[in-house]
Amino acid sequence: MRTDIPTVDFALDGRAFRANPYPRYRALQEEHRIFWHDGYAAYVVPRYADVMDVLKGTRWKVRPGSRFLERQLAANETVNQLMQGFYYFLDEPEHRRLRSIVSTTFTPRVVLNFRGRIQQILDELLDETLARNGTVEFMWEISYPLTMRVITEILGVSEEKDHRFFADIGHALAGLLEWDAPVERVLAGGESMMQISNRFVDVLEERQQQPRDDLISALTKARAEGRASDSFEIIFMCVLLLTVGYETTMNHLGNGVHALLSHPEQFERLRAEPDIVPQAVDELLRFEAPVQVTSRVAVEDIDVAGTTVREGEQVVVLLGGANRDPRVFDDPDRLDLTRSNAAKHMTFVHGPHYCLGAALAKTEGEITFATLARRFPHLRQAAPHEWRDTAILRSLDRLPLALDG
Repeated sequence: MRTDIPTVDFALDGRAFRANPYPRYRALQEEHRIFWHDGYAAYVVPRYADVMDVLKGTRWKVRPGSRFLERQLAANETVNQLMQGFYYFLDEPEHRRLRSIVSTTFTPRVVLNFRGRIQQILDELLDETLARNGTVEFMWEISYPLTMRVITEILGVSEEKDHRFFADIGHALAGLLEWDAPVERVLAGGESMMQISNRFVDVLEERQQQPRDDLISALTKARAEGRASDSFEIIFMCVLLLTVGYETTMNHLGNGVHALLSHPEQFERLRAEPDIVPQAVDELLRFEAPVQVTSRVAVEDIDVAGTTVREGEQVVVLLGGANRDPRVFDDPDRLDLTRSNAAKHMTFVHGPHYCLGAALAKTEGEITFATLARRFPHLRQAAPHEWRDTAILRSLDRLPLALDG
């Protein structure tokens, strides 16, 4: 425990906090630039400028500190090894080398060429819903299958058997992204990771014999050229891309639709002014970030918000708080789809670990929100929504919609 700065404890797992964390973020911002949290054994920075300062720095590693890994690594030895391997590839120099291999797949130009396919998948899902009764549980009948199908097609595992396989077990992976997940959820995530890894082993063997125009084939080629050292690296990269490729984007779509329906004047504006869609997506990402919190561990002594963070100590950054910081965003709790500086949000973090799939996530948001506004001008919630029991990820578990209004 540090005695030279304030100690503040707040729980990320309270029901009220998870329903609306923003008043607490604001109070923390007003009172502190940095404070110590005993539960996390870490510093916490809530303000935009300090969050930016940490994220853009290069003297950090992404691997969480020991307190955050206790639940995951205590689950069992298999999960221990999986998690250690998972985080190994997020730090330098492995991160830079592997990121360079896949970065060309997620450029705005490449994603632009995929727009038509995203639109086709979304329309198919919506048409299937309309053919039934016009009501839909958006999170699990639209958002999840859309984002999962998109990322699996990019990876190259898009056969019908893969759709069924990933649909059945893919969501369990999210348990490995939650710092406060119960042990049983971590175990389910570890089991899911093993099954998915085994599937990628089979696909790698197939691509060695018959390359295709997909990301796994590109990774296989990189290994042959010596840019990836072994199949283990490729498999973990595939698991990572799969997980972040659907989970955070799925949450972004749900959060965005909920925000629009909670502000009907903004939804109407989106319908009337389709040209504002790209700007609106940035504002929705700012307003309800699908990832609320992340962390860094110092690799040497670093000054953060006037405090010396020593080598090996951890800093937690409140992304959701930074996105609502009134020092940067005027009237930050107001949803404004034409906000001039919405693109300054921290939802995709910043610096060397800026989200590789940002262009893809924004494109899926643009297509989804524009399509709903165009096809269903009277879209409404058909029943109360429910937030998932998560804190690091901000996500709805249920969002029932009436498409025909």
